[in-house]
Amino acid sequence: MRKIVISAALSLVCTSAMATQLYRWVDENGVTQFSQQPPAEDQYQRLQVKPAPELGTGSLAPAADASAEEQTEATEPAAAPQPTPEQQAKLAEQCDALRANLTTMQNNPRLRRTLEDGTVERIGEDERQAMIAKAQADLQEHCQ
Repeated sequence: MRKIVISAALSLVCTSAMATQLYRWVDENGVTQFSQQPPAEDQYQRLQVKPAPELGTGSLAPAADASAEEQTEATEPAAAPQPTPEQQAKLAEQCDALRANLTTMQNNPRLRRTLEDGTVERIGEDERQAMIAKAQADLQEHCQ
């Protein structure tokens, strides 16, 4: 699992470094497409590429800020995309996993983790409480 997370994070970092301009549009089948080249005939939005977030922030969804609207430059009007059922199902799955992790952290005062070198480290009470607070804040923000 750790290898998957690390490789996904590295691929995000690499793709954001390579992409200088990004275009988003909805094709004739209603599927949202992203590319570095604008489509020839469809309406599209030109997006500004932001650097990848720091590893270990643990956020489930990107933070919305007022400047995001200013950074997205619409070249032609396009309808705001609604979350697809797949995206809603994925968020629900992530929320269920977060709730399960929160329950585990609250019910088990002796948590531990395995480090990359294979050694087992016990998580202290202060760190455990911080992890519980972060999980509760993430649940409240993203899983209402």
